[in-house]
Amino acid sequence: MYRTHRGPGGSLIPFIQVLSLVLIFALPVLWGSKVFTSSPARYDHVVVHHGDTLWSLVSRRATSTEDVSEAVYEASLVNHLKADERLAPGRVLLLPQH
Repeated sequence: MYRTHRGPGGSLIPFIQVLSLVLIFALPVLWGSKVFTSSPARYDHVVVHHGDTLWSLVSRRATSTEDVSEAVYEASLVNHLKADERLAPGRVLLLPQH
């Protein structure tokens, strides 16, 4: 009576079933996995005083072999600071230990 026309692609149901099985077994493995880095990041808590800038705070703590601009960039990422943002006195910043 009624004929269904199947194109060259066929039905998506087998594909969806296989994908569902893969997700059911793969997600718990991914949720349980942990990512390890070579060295854990450690941070110092620094209170901002009047007149402090991120550059001045980082450069005071930098070693002679350290690139200050790279350390400032990393500190701005950790503290979610914008490039033109002024630091308010009393604010606590996380500065990477080196």
